[in-house]
Amino acid sequence: MTFKLEIPNIKTYQRDRRKPIEKIYQSFLKLDSKIWNMQVYDYHVFKIRNKEFKIPVLCFTTKKQGKALWLITGIHGEEPAGPNAFYENVYFINELAKKIPIVLFPLCNPSGYVRDWRYPNRRRRPRGKVTSVLETSEYFLLNLEDETKPREEIPSGKKPAALTLQAIKLYKKYPPVLSLDFHEDENLTKSYIYSQGKLGSNDPIAKQVVKILIRNGFKLKMSGKTGFNQKIKNGVVEIVHDDSLDELISSKKIIIKGKQVDGPDAKSVIVIETNTVNIPIEKRVAAHEEILLSSEKFFNMAKKI
Repeated sequence: MTFKLEIPNIKTYQRDRRKPIEKIYQSFLKLDSKIWNMQVYDYHVFKIRNKEFKIPVLCFTTKKQGKALWLITGIHGEEPAGPNAFYENVYFINELAKKIPIVLFPLCNPSGYVRDWRYPNRRRRPRGKVTSVLETSEYFLLNLEDETKPREEIPSGKKPAALTLQAIKLYKKYPPVLSLDFHEDENLTKSYIYSQGKLGSNDPIAKQVVKILIRNGFKLKMSGKTGFNQKIKNGVVEIVHDDSLDELISSKKIIIKGKQVDGPDAKSVIVIETNTVNIPIEKRVAAHEEILLSSEKFFNMAKKI
């Protein structure tokens, strides 16, 4: 059985050879509705060639609830490798969903993906800002100076709240054990990853992901600091306060409606960052694909952390 879904009819072509968004959305129809629930948690409205488009932003959850694997991709529109790896492996995800509970965000920023914009409403990142305008979570995260308060009293806007609010709605029914968030970076000449979970750079899954990237021919920055002054250890940036969805997923305690409550507290939260400079999309997709295909093994490893 398949979902009823209106496929965007944009007929786009990207010079970097990413899959057209029409095909990405068609692949969602290959997810078995006997196994999955589909939620539309937002809409992106934008114009191309003076024509307006309205695209639903989707989340899929297995009908089976419980300790879960969270898979997140396409938060930034200029990072197509993750969504394309998911496109190539929908049947694998279907089979995996028969074994373990999954929360799947397959393309968080469809309007950015179509236009090769980082954000839904802006091409690229403003200087000095680390997190996405799509998934900042500071209004749920503990204030670093006073843990009885959130870092910000209200969201910065309706659009930034949508992805984070969807995660808040789901984490109690699908408590994350492992979260894999697939990113890229067009400003990097060498890759690194983030590990927001309990073990930081000592997380065995983080170490495995580093090995996968190296095996796929990526040069990693093994030490030093990121452009945001974050310390890198063995190719891994560990446990940073960046207001991101990943920090939220890793948080033991969060603030909801002014009260401190138990957070998602995932054991392992990995953010993959592949550099894109002079690297063809096929090579980047292959690396993301190997990580995705290792997700069951990683999930079982995370349960033992």
